[in-house]
Amino acid sequence: MIKNKKMIYISGALTSISEQERIQLRKFYEELGEICKEYNFEPYIPHIYGDPKFLAHLTAEQIDRRDRLAVTQSCLVIAYVRIPSTGVGIEIELAYHSNKPVILLYEKEKFEQRIISRLVRGNPSIKHEIVFSDFEDAKEKLKIYLNNFLEEIKAEDLPCPLQYN
Repeated sequence: MIKNKKMIYISGALTSISEQERIQLRKFYEELGEICKEYNFEPYIPHIYGDPKFLAHLTAEQIDRRDRLAVTQSCLVIAYVRIPSTGVGIEIELAYHSNKPVILLYEKEKFEQRIISRLVRGNPSIKHEIVFSDFEDAKEKLKIYLNNFLEEIKAEDLPCPLQYN
C-alpha cells in the first residue's frame, strides 16, 4: 500500500519478450524502484501488481484500473522505451492526460539506430530523456535526475497521492 509518499510509476515492456529478457527487465525495473526509494519516493512497478505471467488470473479490466489509478496518482512516470510496447505507450499517454511528467530511458545505440519512436519522444509529457550505455549507466543518470526532480517538487509543495487499496 502506498501512503504519505510521492509515487513514481515505472513503465516498461513485459509482454512479447523472451523469458530471459523478462527476468532481466523485471530486475532492472525493481532496481529503478530501489533508486526511487533512496529519494523517498514510493515506486509503483506494474509487474508487482499485475505481471502478465505470474498474475495471469487478473482480468484485463483489473489491470487497466490499477495501472490507470497508479499513473494518475504518480508525480512522475519513468518509461523504459527500448522495446516497443502498447502498454508503455498507453501509460505515457495517460501521464500526458493527467498532467504528469515523463522521463524516457533508452540505450544510446537504439537512439543512434533511430529505433526509439519519435512519436513517443515527441509526447508533450516528456520532460527529460536518459540515454545510457548500459543499465548501470541508466541507474546513475536516474539518481542525478531524481535529485534535481526532488528539489523541484519540494519547491512546488505538491500533495501526496491518495491511498490505493
